[in-house]
Amino acid sequence: MRRRYWLGLKLFFLLTIITACSGENSGETGNDSAKAEEEKEKITLKFAVSQSESHDLNAGTFTPFMEKVTELSEGQVEFEFYPAEQLGKAGDLLELTSDGVTDIGFYFPPYYPSKMPITSALIQIPGLYSTAYEGTMTYHELSKQSPVLETDFLNNGVRPILAIAAQPAELWTKGKEIRVPSDIKGMKVRVSGELTNKAIVALDASPVNITLPELYEGLERDVYDSINLNAVSMSDYGLGELIKYGTNGLGFGGVAVGLIINEKVFQDLPENIQKILVQVGDELTESVGHRYDDNSERIIQEFRDNGVNVYELSESEKAEWKKFYVEIEESFLSEQNSPDLEKTLDAFREVVKKYN
Repeated sequence: MRRRYWLGLKLFFLLTIITACSGENSGETGNDSAKAEEEKEKITLKFAVSQSESHDLNAGTFTPFMEKVTELSEGQVEFEFYPAEQLGKAGDLLELTSDGVTDIGFYFPPYYPSKMPITSALIQIPGLYSTAYEGTMTYHELSKQSPVLETDFLNNGVRPILAIAAQPAELWTKGKEIRVPSDIKGMKVRVSGELTNKAIVALDASPVNITLPELYEGLERDVYDSINLNAVSMSDYGLGELIKYGTNGLGFGGVAVGLIINEKVFQDLPENIQKILVQVGDELTESVGHRYDDNSERIIQEFRDNGVNVYELSESEKAEWKKFYVEIEESFLSEQNSPDLEKTLDAFREVVKKYN
């Protein structure tokens, strides 16, 4: 009888311990479930760009970016998309992203030379790269490193997540063929950025500065009669129907654009979402670089088929331009007196070799 009593008592205590442990595990499981649900709470990011909905960047880059982020996050991330300057003018998108009016925004460094002193000047330098893929991959890599990351992005409260460096610029005109530097004398040339302005003035021509959305109307109304731009952008803004002449192989500087995210917004995101944004940005940057090169070849042929005389520069003509470019670069770097710019320029010329 006594033995049964002690056996029963032992069983009672054993059950008590098991129940207590079970209760603790249940609580932990409940906490884990609550935490998991909290981490998967829906995130809506505002996304603002200057391009119209019909622009190639929307179909080829911005929409795929949003779709891929939503897919990889299993629907946790959604976007409110504002194309065509719906949240603000193209020249204000850096500030709008920095201030949190939009979470993600499109940026164009030449619009902000004082706030983005390295990138606004760097890609304008002629002869840095020959294909969109080379320029895009190199620019994207350097934008994530010092001194570019801190100076041009974090200091403005934003972080780069995607980059595009278009094919080097050519010269397109309504009524005059350009082959050598002296051919541009006296013309009104639409340009962007301090270095390109300086180069046009050195050629005894007049630089015209207007934003991308104003390009078509400006050329149509003879605000300018020549434009320094790549073939893909010429097509994106419908300028092919207004021009008669163009060059191929000039390489008159480049243009880089991209997407930025508000730094505070980025840091407040769950770590898995941060990784997804970076991953998608990296993958699209590479694919867009290849796509731009393919599109450039296709568009140049379309221009020719439509009666535009796209002139292939001879080696002697390229040599004349190269001599001019060297003189302009030396003068520009001397005026800038920026060790960070020169350091980044040296790094660009080294890194680009990986992507030749």
